Amino acid sequence: MSFSIAHCHYPRNLPHASANKGTTLDHRSNKPASIVSLLQTPPHPVNRITKSNIQPVIDLLKSCEESGSLKQANCIHGHLLKSGFGDRESLVLMNHAVHAYSKCNDYNAACRLFNAMPQRNVFSWTVMIVASNEHGHYHNGLELFCMMLEHGVLPDGFAFSALLQSCVGLNSVELGQMVHAHVVVTGFLMHTVVGTSVLNMYAKLGESESSVKVFSTMPEVNIVSWNAMISGFTSNGLHLQAFDCFINMIEVGVTPNNFTLVSVSKAVGQLADIHKCHQVHKYASNWGLDSNTLVGTALIDMYSKCGSMFDAQTLFDKKFTSCLVNTPWNAMITGYSQAGSHIEALELFTRMCQNDIKPDIYTFCCVFNSIAALKCLKSLRETHGMTLKYGFDALQISATNALADAYAKCDSLEAVENVFNRMEDKDIVSWTTMVTAYCQYSEWGKALTIFSQMRNDGLVPNHFTLCSVITACGGLCLLEYGQQIHSLICKVGMDTETCIESALIDMYAKCGNLTGAKKIFKRISNPDIVSWTAIIFTYAQHGLVEDALQLFKKMEQSAAKINAVTLLCILFACSHGGMVEEGLKIFHKMEDAYGVVPKMEHYACVVDLLGRVGRLEEAMEFINKMPIEPNEMVWQTLLGACRIHGNAILGEVVAKKILSTQPQHSSTYVLLSNMYIESGLYEDGLSLRDTMKERGIRKESGYSWICIRGEVHKFYAGDQQHPQQHKIYTMLEELISNMKSMLRHGSKFSFVNEMVEA
Repeated sequence: MSFSIAHCHYPRNLPHASANKGTTLDHRSNKPASIVSLLQTPPHPVNRITKSNIQPVIDLLKSCEESGSLKQANCIHGHLLKSGFGDRESLVLMNHAVHAYSKCNDYNAACRLFNAMPQRNVFSWTVMIVASNEHGHYHNGLELFCMMLEHGVLPDGFAFSALLQSCVGLNSVELGQMVHAHVVVTGFLMHTVVGTSVLNMYAKLGESESSVKVFSTMPEVNIVSWNAMISGFTSNGLHLQAFDCFINMIEVGVTPNNFTLVSVSKAVGQLADIHKCHQVHKYASNWGLDSNTLVGTALIDMYSKCGSMFDAQTLFDKKFTSCLVNTPWNAMITGYSQAGSHIEALELFTRMCQNDIKPDIYTFCCVFNSIAALKCLKSLRETHGMTLKYGFDALQISATNALADAYAKCDSLEAVENVFNRMEDKDIVSWTTMVTAYCQYSEWGKALTIFSQMRNDGLVPNHFTLCSVITACGGLCLLEYGQQIHSLICKVGMDTETCIESALIDMYAKCGNLTGAKKIFKRISNPDIVSWTAIIFTYAQHGLVEDALQLFKKMEQSAAKINAVTLLCILFACSHGGMVEEGLKIFHKMEDAYGVVPKMEHYACVVDLLGRVGRLEEAMEFINKMPIEPNEMVWQTLLGACRIHGNAILGEVVAKKILSTQPQHSSTYVLLSNMYIESGLYEDGLSLRDTMKERGIRKESGYSWICIRGEVHKFYAGDQQHPQQHKIYTMLEELISNMKSMLRHGSKFSFVNEMVEA
């Protein structure tokens, strides 16, 4: 429905209607009259409300607004309807009653009362426009303003301010400009309140230049006007302009208040300029505002975003260690968490609880993130229990998502599933967290099943969801399903997202489609580190080692900075291509040339590099000289090389190293057993298999799978757990019967005889 103020009838010559201000106060008491005593008085003519006792009723209605008590507001309204009072007093009281209903979250009751009012003034219409805005009915606010004009009521500054808020709610610059034009025509732009509302409207709609023009033409500005400008610059990302505006405000002699300092602190935090941080803090201290909870919290957050946790901690210790409000504590905990100081974040959280300061949802979200980074499952369970203790049994969705993500990072997939299944409402973050968790644990099939359920629920995946789903397709080598997801990505316009492009390269590579991976990479105009790494790994996987090395050299010449993962991929390529000297050369210059300290994975890759070409003693010597203690992965790599080259003696030494720390590791027993048998030591090999049985160690079963309509079906040897096992074995028996029949009738296919005999 279109709307144009220009089409509304605007009366020019009618007298300005305004609310009656002629009420008298009860000077004997500053407190509002008791609602019980007032409402329990019989509605007798003697006790009717008159001009002298309107103010106590107004005070009662205001107390209902503050407490949100709809029941009391209803009682007062009922009493007013039964009592007799004059038209002027009636108008004033009904205006306040409409406002009370709105503040008590009963917009419909406010509308009914407004519609039933026999007379209305500009205050009545303004109250109703404000109510519509507060309840999100912005178009109603515009229509009410138009109706007010048609009823011959001239708007005042407050009505225009309310209307401008409707324009902001509708995100309409065009309507805002129309209202601005009417403000100019009626002369209200000269009013500071209205001018401030106009510039605030432009700022909130992203029109910073227009807000500056309005500000510069206002004959008089006040602290609210300056705050609107600073806040507008900050919300539109013009952080330096916000700071400059703050300095200009001080230079012209306007003293900032709490709201000024909160806004400018946000701007300076985004600038990450520690010098400006100190300036803002100095001004706040000079005016004695740095001990205010709102300002102090903003200053702590500002320092945290600038990376100066020392300054943040100094301010907190000086002003807020005894503060019983949780916001400064939350700011410090968040700062430590974002700075990677997770232990300090948890220690401060413990102090906060010891001081009997109640944490809120934001506290727990941040604490969950720090625990996740530390991968401390015990602490996570304790903190989860605390949320129940504090009555957060039904956590807000953001906190529940953070909790699920923390359990995933703490290696408790079962807990993630429990949290997810108990969630009453799930948003895209909830579903993505579950899909990502399954991918993290290589439960690719479950990841695809959850994704299908999410789609059935009508949710549109974001790029994080799609990256995880593509990873699942690559993990299962489901090229056809991966291509379907690729089509969906193109359909929703996310095919140019860098993370998705890299995931697609990896998926096509793992599905054996080198051509598809190359096409994706060639389409990227400016590959980042992830894209380069993905395509290098693709060539390495397909044995195209020379091509991988050429790409690596091109990457060195590009703007992309080589990282640990890239180097791992190139070492992998050298290992699989037998390019030992090239691989060793890259490894030895990792720290000097690329600034990357080798990790356990890089050492394991060098062991594999040497082991593949039979340089086992050199690999053993390399392990013994490692600056970090080799883990199971390194020893397992050498054990595999020992088996390939038939070195049972060294293999036995390596196997003992592994079993000393991982006595239940089945693959070690199997590798060593096979090595014995292949070396002619049959008794030792079979004895080791008997040891496995005695210790209850079973080799992990291999399996195959197929994907039907997004659901992955796995098949193990001798599987008795599949939900459709009866149908599967019935079909298998039928196939065997058919093959036997072919055998009886002299099948010409030799493999049939072999399969049936097997």
